[in-house]
Amino acid sequence: MAIFVDKDKFPAKITVKQHMRIFAEIKEKLDDWELDLFKRSCFGHFLYLEPEWLEGGKTGKRNTFTGQLVHFLLLRRMMTSKKKEMWFLVEGKPVRFSLIEFAMVTGLHCSTIPKISTEQSFRLKNRLRDLYFEGRSQIKQDDLVRGFRSMFNEGEGDSGKKEKRKKKKVAKRGQEREDRVKVALVYFLEGVLLSANAKKNISDFYLSMVDDLTIFNAYPWGNKVYDLTFDSLSSKNLVAKYKERLAKPNDKQVSGVKETYTFLGFPFSF
Repeated sequence: MAIFVDKDKFPAKITVKQHMRIFAEIKEKLDDWELDLFKRSCFGHFLYLEPEWLEGGKTGKRNTFTGQLVHFLLLRRMMTSKKKEMWFLVEGKPVRFSLIEFAMVTGLHCSTIPKISTEQSFRLKNRLRDLYFEGRSQIKQDDLVRGFRSMFNEGEGDSGKKEKRKKKKVAKRGQEREDRVKVALVYFLEGVLLSANAKKNISDFYLSMVDDLTIFNAYPWGNKVYDLTFDSLSSKNLVAKYKERLAKPNDKQVSGVKETYTFLGFPFSF
């Protein structure tokens, strides 16, 4: 069964939580050695995207999320029994969005999410949290941003510089550079791929796992990102909302209001 909704009768405003500026920030702050380590990670291929696509190049027009196109497709969704797949009827032809297409577009590793073994769990400690985030039990994305930038002495007063010198005594120069990359990976994961709410706590698990790059890079992040993206896209019950508009054509509080919804995950893949 397909949904056919006139987008002119169902206008919407779509927003995303992604911060594409993180691409430029990581490139700007990491030095050559650190960038090389990042590029060899599970997210490294994203840094090879054309600057013109990310930053607008000579045109100065940054790439933006085309929310109206996504809205157009969602209004043409086909209801099927397929789980974790979305089908759309476009120009009379069925179009699918599934983990397969997501993996092809993003290049992220997709497979069964493993259980971390007891030995691995023992190795996943809170060193980064204790060293760069004052051992906080809860770290929000805003804290993650500040923590990442503080690793480069940005916006620090005298007390901040003293704290930085204290950290240097704990972390050797080589380790500190590797730590910058590790925090950058979590920053990229949370801010771009998962597009988390700035006020929401980030996962302690991610900050612990990244301290072992072998485990972190082998983890199927594609599944995690796809699940969040799919759930966010499929949760928009546009059919019920459209029927409500049709049932109350003269109710301006219903038919005269533009629908607003937000996508999480990585909707650029869609």
